[in-house]
Amino acid sequence: MIKLFRKIRQNLLSEGKTGKYLKYALGEIILVVIGILIALQINNWNENRKSSKIRNNYYKQVVQDLAKDTIYINRNIIYLDSSLSKYQKYLEKLPEAESINDVIPLIGTLDWQFGYYTFNTNTIESLISTGDIKLMPDQIRNALLNLRTTQNGIIKTISGNNDVHLKDGQKAIGLGPINYILNINPKLLNQLIREEDIISAINIINGTFQLRDFTDKNLLKDLQYLLESTKELSELINEELNK
Repeated sequence: MIKLFRKIRQNLLSEGKTGKYLKYALGEIILVVIGILIALQINNWNENRKSSKIRNNYYKQVVQDLAKDTIYINRNIIYLDSSLSKYQKYLEKLPEAESINDVIPLIGTLDWQFGYYTFNTNTIESLISTGDIKLMPDQIRNALLNLRTTQNGIIKTISGNNDVHLKDGQKAIGLGPINYILNINPKLLNQLIREEDIISAINIINGTFQLRDFTDKNLLKDLQYLLESTKELSELINEELNK
């Protein structure tokens, strides 16, 4: 094709048809430019198609992660509601106690379980570490980053709260109440437990669970906010997938 164009130009020059030569050369340049633009457009189309495929794969993975997190968050909200309810019942019954022996059984009704949170963040972390987060539309990218920040904040909060509660709880139990639930001979039990230690343990436990009640109520609000954010992000991504 190039040889053909060159031959035509040479013939036009040799025949002295300069005007026609210039018009032909100009047309040839225009054709080349159009060809380049078409090639660039095809290349851009291919790149956009590849990016769209990668983005949609990420979308599907994120939606799966969010679905798992939704179940996990709901489960923890139910647990927190139950734990807070148990403490409220404890507070309601506490005024009826007339001695430390009345308080000890009530302490057993409190929720002594501690758990550390973890969320499905592998896809978000992969998006950030690979730089593919830039493939996401601004609204979804910002929502993903905000969600990750909220998740990390909750993980840090629950970890710090549990460390404090667990430390104080172990200290209180170590003062003697643990012996009540062990299979210990009554005579030995009387020797192991001192009234002043039990009083100290009850005071520590009351302080620990009062603090836990405050932190768990705040945590519950954070989880409810996270649940709503998770739902909104999932809806945004599904809208993109359905386009």
